[in-house]
Amino acid sequence: MSFRPNPKYLVIEYLALAFFSAAFIHPSAARAQQLSTAQAEFEQVTPERSGNDETSDSEPLNGEPLNGKPLNTEPFKVGTSELLPFVFLDEEVPYGYEIDLWNRIANELSLTVEWVAYDTFSEMMADVENGELNAAIAGISITSSREANGLDFSYPSYRSGLQLMVRATDGSIVGRLASSLFNWNLWRPLLLVMVSSSGVGALIWLLERNHNEHFADHPISGIGQGIWFAVVTLGTFGYGDVTPVRLPGRIIACLWMGVSFFIVADFIASLTVAQIADSRLTLLDLQGEAVGVIDGTTAEEFGRSQPVEIVAFEDFDQMLAALESDQLAAVIHDYPTLKYIATRQPKTWELAGETLTHEDYGIAFAEGSEEMIEVVNQEILFLQEQGYLQQLREKWLGET
Repeated sequence: MSFRPNPKYLVIEYLALAFFSAAFIHPSAARAQQLSTAQAEFEQVTPERSGNDETSDSEPLNGEPLNGKPLNTEPFKVGTSELLPFVFLDEEVPYGYEIDLWNRIANELSLTVEWVAYDTFSEMMADVENGELNAAIAGISITSSREANGLDFSYPSYRSGLQLMVRATDGSIVGRLASSLFNWNLWRPLLLVMVSSSGVGALIWLLERNHNEHFADHPISGIGQGIWFAVVTLGTFGYGDVTPVRLPGRIIACLWMGVSFFIVADFIASLTVAQIADSRLTLLDLQGEAVGVIDGTTAEEFGRSQPVEIVAFEDFDQMLAALESDQLAAVIHDYPTLKYIATRQPKTWELAGETLTHEDYGIAFAEGSEEMIEVVNQEILFLQEQGYLQQLREKWLGET
């Protein structure tokens, strides 16, 4: 007797096979298709090389790619510009936080990296936009204006922001004293006390001179006695040797006692401010002063919206030299970089105030690199989940 399978069981078996294929086979196929599309995008933006062209000095990064095959054998051109401690260019091969990050991503994707170093940030960004570079990584802030002007970005690799930095103040007692003598925050409350006490003293003399023996008719001695009364009342000493005897004079004295609390409070607050270093300095305090930024950065865009005179520099070292030589009152730049410098040269530089903005760093690509960006994003998420980005923050920034 021949065996005939039950159609009901055949349907169940078919559904089980379809579910297994969707759950386990389909993702791999989709992943392979995604990497294949990214490879095609890369080939479109990579110029063909003739047989006489020199090969890149960059060596292929070893490692197993996600699909088991190299994405492309052509060098992947990555632009970078120095931004401590994310990118250092003082050696033949760049190094730093973002260099380590990109090398790890390229290693996973089996990309042969060709580093292209730039002296200016603006030139690097222009080459990304026009397709001269496949990508750029140099502490590049993700902004809406850059997205709207021919750039796409990966997921954020670091949370940053803009910061104000000034020359460090003299920490010695003599230096602080000399600085205080020319500080308006010290002289303003003293002038307020002198002017207000003189005014009250003169008013008391006018009201009491004909009825109080303590206030002589002669203006010099009488007003002097009135100022003495105003000062001891202001200071809450209250000796009681000189007091007004008429009602108008006593009303003025009571009002002066009330006002004196606010004058004393302002005096103490002003002296406190005078003792605070430039770490509390804000852009409002620098109104009209020259403040340095790097051309083409978010610091320039932000600075031009503030009440200061912006001076743009192509080079970071030139900007620091201008600040050190008193050509600038302060500079605006990325917080991690300024902190890195100020920590190593505390007698030269000092961070001022709180972080001005909050920005995210990302890897920049030209528009039309969606598939490549998707692959890179997956790597960034994976490295974040594995704690690799935290390791980079500890290594290069000392963050725990």
